[in-house]
Amino acid sequence: MREAFAAGRRVRFDPTAPRRGRTVPGGLLSSLLADLPPDGLRGAALRLVGAHVVGRFALEGLRVDHVVDLENCTFEEKPDLRMARLVGLRMRGCRVPGLLGRNLRVGSDLVLEAGFTSDDAVDLTDATVEGTLRLAGAVLHGGDDHALLAARIRLSGSLQAIALRATGEVRLRGANVGGSVHLGGARLVNAGQNALDATGVTIAGNLFCDAEGGRFAAEGRILLDGARVGGNVVFSGARLHANVTDRPVLVIPRGTADESAALVADRIRVEGNVELDDGFTSSGTVRLPNADIGGYLRLSGAEIGSREVVEELTDATGPEPAEPAGEVQRIPVALHADGIQVRGDLEARGAVNGGFRGGGARDTALRVHGQVRLVDAHVRGSASLSGVQLHGPGIDVLFADRLRVGGTLFLRNLRAHGSLRLQNAEIGSTLDCSGATLLAPRGRPDGTVKPSLDARVATVGKDLLCSHGFTAAGGVRVRLAEVGKMATFAGARLGGPGSGIALNAYGLTVQQLVLRLDAGQAPVGRVLLTRCAATAVFDGPGLWAATGGVEVEDFTFRSITSAPQVDVRTRLRWLREVQPDFAPGPYEQLAAVYRDGGEEELAQLVQVEKQRRRFAELGVAGRVWGFLQHWTVGYGYRPWLAIAWLTGFWLLGALWFLGHEMPKLNDDESPSWNAWLLAVDLLVPIVDLGQDGKWRFSGASQWISSALIAVGWILASTAAAGAARVLKRT
Repeated sequence: MREAFAAGRRVRFDPTAPRRGRTVPGGLLSSLLADLPPDGLRGAALRLVGAHVVGRFALEGLRVDHVVDLENCTFEEKPDLRMARLVGLRMRGCRVPGLLGRNLRVGSDLVLEAGFTSDDAVDLTDATVEGTLRLAGAVLHGGDDHALLAARIRLSGSLQAIALRATGEVRLRGANVGGSVHLGGARLVNAGQNALDATGVTIAGNLFCDAEGGRFAAEGRILLDGARVGGNVVFSGARLHANVTDRPVLVIPRGTADESAALVADRIRVEGNVELDDGFTSSGTVRLPNADIGGYLRLSGAEIGSREVVEELTDATGPEPAEPAGEVQRIPVALHADGIQVRGDLEARGAVNGGFRGGGARDTALRVHGQVRLVDAHVRGSASLSGVQLHGPGIDVLFADRLRVGGTLFLRNLRAHGSLRLQNAEIGSTLDCSGATLLAPRGRPDGTVKPSLDARVATVGKDLLCSHGFTAAGGVRVRLAEVGKMATFAGARLGGPGSGIALNAYGLTVQQLVLRLDAGQAPVGRVLLTRCAATAVFDGPGLWAATGGVEVEDFTFRSITSAPQVDVRTRLRWLREVQPDFAPGPYEQLAAVYRDGGEEELAQLVQVEKQRRRFAELGVAGRVWGFLQHWTVGYGYRPWLAIAWLTGFWLLGALWFLGHEMPKLNDDESPSWNAWLLAVDLLVPIVDLGQDGKWRFSGASQWISSALIAVGWILASTAAAGAARVLKRT
């Protein structure tokens, strides 16, 4: 042994031989390294293969300037390397009862791989490795305790732990890695506790927990909170399962967050991308609150959340919203990313991926069981959730108040059992919900349901698209929202059982509002267009057939069209049907649109209908006066009717008096009888043509003259009222 050590030769033992024939005292190995003179032996190295080391192998506090290379060796006692300074240490395939290496310093690589097995914790706390720590294929048994203790370890190179097997916690808390961390294909088991604790770790390169060397799997919680990663964080294809029960916390809206987190990455900072895709599964919550991601966040092909908990919700609320359920107090959270910052895109849709897979295979979209929280999140690029499946019956399955997206938020063909909440969201381009199906919305205590899509006070820079089969069983709320160009609900199905309001567009501001609904697509519930302001409106008969009516008070627009086109009388009928109580505003608005479009006759029809409904709601005297106004001057919008009526009564009066000349009232005067002038003088008040008051009327002529006077006053007053309206409009 001494000669081989001095020459740096490898000493081989037959691993299949009995231990007695390959036993080496640990003290001998320690003395060889400890008793070496300071100037040493050039080329000396400890190289053993297949040895069985008995007794203590202790280098505590020693400085060893020669390589220690042990392969397939077994140890009866834990090697003690605490505070040692080694030039290099390799223990490929060795089996140890544990390893003591606190404050160990290795001048090159530390190799514990290729079947290295430890029956107790490998303690490398505060160690320094001026190379790479290699744990590829290692098997670490920590039982219910720690498998690897490497808190605050400093690695100049990488951590290579592909296909690592660890039973017990792997602790890398506060570690500093100059290269990358490779955990592809690793399996970490510490059920009910932390499988990997990398809190506050600093990694200059990438963190790989992917399918390289087999799928990465963890039975226990992964902690990455406060970590700093200079490259990418990749969990593609990883499988995480955690049954760590956290203390329930109250959340807004009312309820209790049920978070059994599998991946905890609070406040993580990643300069590159975060990939939780390509078959990534997590039975517990994935936590990314206040994370800062320099690239994109990819979730395509992932499945997150507990199916069991969601099945309990389904049993409580029913798979379909046939009967509205009360408000759910327990809120299972699948993805918690409040306050996250993503400087690139958020990608969770299904897409064809021909490069990585090579065959043009299609990735499935994200599937979530529980709530996705994106409160105060900021995505500088676009966020694509097209085709995503969200399962959370009776809860806000997407809770994203004050979400900011620089580009487009794609929700195309999304399938959700639960409500989408986007209050005060800011979307730089388009909110695209085309073809989305939103069922089983969140319930209220009184048995009604809340909106399936709640985007109140949201700001959308370009378009809001809720068409092409868009379905919202709880209705849509865009109250006080601002949409830069178009908001379309063409062909949408809005509302369902328990939804009092199918569409709440109170105070919505938009350029084009498309409510083109066929007769068979009538919203179930009320449609609120109160104080909505649009430049152009496109509607259909289905809108005005809403089961709860349509509220249009202070609804302003500059043009309104329908496909197929409808006439003004149809629009007036729609207004009568949705407004049982008269309000002048909608009629004034519709008349203004026709008038601005050069269709003065249609505007007059609207104004006449407005006045007819106005007088119809007054008392008996008001209704009589309205009747006269309608048939005489058309409420002032048909003044030619008064002239026609005056002409008719003048002719009748003149014809009567032509055959019934009256005697003079005063013999001192000698007026000339003129039946035509007499009829005019009786009909037209105030004007004196020298005939009225000159004749003594008797018999039927007395009644006819009185009737002409009364008719004249009525027609004159109505004509004056009509003229006043004409002058006012002018």
